[in-house]
Amino acid sequence: MRPHDASRVLGYVLLLFVLPAVVWAQSPTLQEIKTSLTCLCGCNMTVEACQGAMNCQSADKLTAEAQQLIDRGLTKKQILATFVQRYGEHILSAPTKKGFNLTAWITPFLAIGLTGFVIVKIVQKWAQRAEKRRRQLVGNGAARVDPALEKMLDDVLKNLD
Repeated sequence: MRPHDASRVLGYVLLLFVLPAVVWAQSPTLQEIKTSLTCLCGCNMTVEACQGAMNCQSADKLTAEAQQLIDRGLTKKQILATFVQRYGEHILSAPTKKGFNLTAWITPFLAIGLTGFVIVKIVQKWAQRAEKRRRQLVGNGAARVDPALEKMLDDVLKNLD
């Protein structure tokens, strides 16, 4: 086998594995599209969930439209863009990750982080106050026992024996 033939065979083998992967990655499934869209009947569920839960003409219509777009060979991004163009951005089950909608993605994580930070600071402050009180009590002699009380306690304990 000549080197040229070997590289040709290798090229065909790579093409055999790479081409289906590229085509498969670009063509979305109907279920992917239906879970990315919100049904227009007012149930606030995805088209996938609405169609599975009830008999919904709106979900059926959106499913048919999605299937037509998949059959035309559009990618998931193109199909979703088509739905946004037809129905508006509220058709998407999740907000886009750009522009003002980015706040819908970032705000919950910022709130959780900020809350955790505040809780840590409050606990640290409580611990500092407790330590300061303990030092004050020890420094003022409150931790020492009054000699008169100590003698009285010894007398009571001797009487109990």
